[in-house]
Amino acid sequence: MAETKRTLTLIILSVFLFTSCVGEGGSSRKSRFANNSTTDITGGSGGDTGGNSGSAPGSGDTVGNDSGVSIGSQVELMHLVDPFDGTYKKKLTLPKNFTGLLYLSGLNISSLSDRLVYARFVFGKEYEPITVPATIGRAPGITPQTDVEVVILDMNNHPFEDIRLSYNLFDYNEYADEGRVGGLTDIVSDPRDPGLYCRGLNAKDDKTFESGVGNSACDTAGEVCKYTYARIEDIGLYYDTDTASLPFSPTEPHVALSSNDYQSEPFSNSIKRCLPDTVNQTINENVLGVTFPGGFGYGVKVDVNGGVCGDVAGEECYTYYGPYRDIDRASWQISGAAIYSDTDASTAPTGIYKKSFGVNGYESFLFPRAGKMDLQSGVEYIGSETPFVGTSFDTSVLTASGESDYLFGCSIRATNYDSTTQEGISSCNVTARVELFSRDVNGQEVIITQSNNIVLQLIRPSLTDYRGQEVLYTSMKTCSSSQTCGGSECCFNNRCWSKELVSQCLEDVPVVGNKGVGESCQSDYECSSICCNQTTGSCAVHLNTDDQQVFCSKSPGQSCVAKEWCRQENVPNCFIVKTGADNTGQPTCALRCYNVPTFGDCTNGLCTPPEIPPVPVFDPENPDCSDAIDPPTFN
Repeated sequence: MAETKRTLTLIILSVFLFTSCVGEGGSSRKSRFANNSTTDITGGSGGDTGGNSGSAPGSGDTVGNDSGVSIGSQVELMHLVDPFDGTYKKKLTLPKNFTGLLYLSGLNISSLSDRLVYARFVFGKEYEPITVPATIGRAPGITPQTDVEVVILDMNNHPFEDIRLSYNLFDYNEYADEGRVGGLTDIVSDPRDPGLYCRGLNAKDDKTFESGVGNSACDTAGEVCKYTYARIEDIGLYYDTDTASLPFSPTEPHVALSSNDYQSEPFSNSIKRCLPDTVNQTINENVLGVTFPGGFGYGVKVDVNGGVCGDVAGEECYTYYGPYRDIDRASWQISGAAIYSDTDASTAPTGIYKKSFGVNGYESFLFPRAGKMDLQSGVEYIGSETPFVGTSFDTSVLTASGESDYLFGCSIRATNYDSTTQEGISSCNVTARVELFSRDVNGQEVIITQSNNIVLQLIRPSLTDYRGQEVLYTSMKTCSSSQTCGGSECCFNNRCWSKELVSQCLEDVPVVGNKGVGESCQSDYECSSICCNQTTGSCAVHLNTDDQQVFCSKSPGQSCVAKEWCRQENVPNCFIVKTGADNTGQPTCALRCYNVPTFGDCTNGLCTPPEIPPVPVFDPENPDCSDAIDPPTFN
């Protein structure tokens, strides 16, 4: 009996020991990635929703989060696989026209292999959802010797192409010239650089923001919230009217446009330029080609002649309010002292500006902070070898075509902006979270997992050739003259094109044409009407509009550019036409010829008489009316 009791006791102890080793849900160890949670059967969160990395996944404003169904095994998204280099990343930046396969990796992905899975990317502070069908497959792991199960998204349909890039990229890289130990020596120019952050999220979705009890706002000096929404834009001088000051949106860089001499540029060119990212008076005067006789500061006024504004009746006046304008400031979720972070050896870049100026600021972290341009030899520009030394910018010139010194970042933004799409090199959008879901038999969504620990940033469309040069028209470097293009480029249709494609620059072509009616000419191309009367040797009228039709009417043998410029001749056009029916009801027809005014032909640059169409065969004694037509009308 005692032996039996001892045996039962051992069995019971073994059962307790076994069950104590197995955690709830059949997992023998707790996941290290608790913030990637799976919605459980009660609609709660299957992971730790505390922590200090923004909101917990599944909290607040969740698109498609009305299902409370769990799939069992906890699925967690861990990385995005960079399609350009195959590395696993927590944050990935892609052009919004990306085509190819995009991989999402994580834990327990293999448990989804028997399901139809969808990935949903929820963008920006407005939570704009983009859904992409997904499949489960295998891809190389972090180490080359291993394969892992991944979520595969086919992007050949460009699912992100129509999303608006309504936010700004900010550069939070650390630079040695700003005193940061081990910082970068060259300023970042690649919009896919990992040190760039798209400020387009609510603070609760910003995983870099350490929120918590008593700290719901990013408003303290040095506080980090790199994805939290804030938006600024470059601005020029404000034009003063009787009722308001109107800002100029800059379109030109700090480069001589009409000649090689920067200082000789007219004010009509200067007003189109962006303002330098400094409040140094000398640099601003050099960039704008004016003087501020009354001193320099926020709200200072200047006239086009560099004199005192208003000393001459009716003159145009302009006001300086700094190089930037805050956009939608009331909706910013970064405020107070957090907006400014004057970077030095002990202070990392975190804010929007380094320094305050009026109601805005200057020395911003807007990407790119500075940049180099390919320019032609002899063209003057405002640049510096040490861009973080604000007083170092001055007039420079290249002795040979090539890469310039650093220009202020606004020059790069001004020449990399498409006015049609209103997107430029600093435009972006960013995910608040990434979700995986499937559908049940009733078509209802079943949320599998959602994560804000992986981030996808979208930038403007891009398409590069085998040399890495941009060939997509909307993303090519903009220009108003070849002065701002490289030595091997031409400005054509407001874009810089390689001379391999454009054989002759517009500036190199002699001005021919545009002569008015009555001016002497020897060629049609000298006249704005493209009609040179060879009898009188002067430009003649040629109009062909809905309201007026006055033709050049050149005689056969005279030069022409197209048949419309040749004289109209009455050309007989003959047809077999219906004339009715006979007494028996059979259709009748007849041969009819019509004189139709027809332009002569322009053959090898000379007018020739128009061809006369052949006369159809017709026997009036035995007419064949099978091909007869209704009597034609001629305009």
